[in-house]
Amino acid sequence: MTTIQKTQIQRVMRKNMMSALFVLALGGSSSVYATSSNQPPVVGPQVPSPEGVLTVYSERYVMEDADVPEVYRRPVELYTIEGHLVGTYKNPVGDGPIRITVPPGHYLVVAESHWTQKKVQADVEDRQETVVPEGLFE
Repeated sequence: MTTIQKTQIQRVMRKNMMSALFVLALGGSSSVYATSSNQPPVVGPQVPSPEGVLTVYSERYVMEDADVPEVYRRPVELYTIEGHLVGTYKNPVGDGPIRITVPPGHYLVVAESHWTQKKVQADVEDRQETVVPEGLFE
């Protein structure tokens, strides 16, 4: 077989393959029709989901790091009033309060204080801060 015949066969094969791919690509697609309307789309203000802030001052404890005392707060567990765990929260740095953003509702805050588990009920309202002071865990 000569080089010219090989080249012609390759062209025919490419043409057949391209035709087959073209038919497969367009044969399975559906037509999409664009329509125009005299009315522009309507966009309204974004309404934020309701949420409040729960600020918890859990019991503080001291740990020494290289003979330097560091004050931390104990982690807290937050439950719905029905008893479902929402999450466990802690302040990653220092003895500042633990701040939790949650939807409005009734919650149960559980924390350890004086080696016992203490529970405090907290009511969170929309766009309000509810503070649970450390004294309620004693």
